Amino acid sequence: MLADELGVDIVWLAEHHFDGISVYATRSGLPARSPVLLKHAGLGFAVLQTALHHPIRLAEQMALLDHLLKGKLIVGLGRGSSFNIYDYQGFGIDHHEAQDRLDEAEAIMLKAWTGAAFEHQGRFWQVKVPMLRPLPYTRPYPPVIRGSSSDASLVELARGASRS
Repeated sequence: MLADELGVDIVWLAEHHFDGISVYATRSGLPARSPVLLKHAGLGFAVLQTALHHPIRLAEQMALLDHLLKGKLIVGLGRGSSFNIYDYQGFGIDHHEAQDRLDEAEAIMLKAWTGAAFEHQGRFWQVKVPMLRPLPYTRPYPPVIRGSSSDASLVELARGASRS
């Protein structure tokens, strides 16, 4: 991959559907092949539209990629953009639920990456997980970042960071 040969530290991928902007439609395509293509660079998602995915499957896939990349993974989570309403419509998801889905999914993913058995009874997902396998290569989990596409979400991210 040319970016890797040129010394790029991180190759960033975005997720969009139905508009032709994104170069891949699933994490099992190009992202899954990235560990073979990248010899030096890491892989970052900017961002995974978390509202469109089941959090346990996403946690499993990111943990496996983290192993294949030997810890050179950055997991970017976002709700997606209301400007691309067809991303939600195509998957039958109410775009007004996107932020709440993102928040709940992130909490489930972080809990799953700890390695302990857990149950979650939430608004969108009810899961009983004996133990996620594989656990991430990076402990306790790969770097997780959040995307923001509006002033309001940026302010909310800053408020959340100040509570951490």
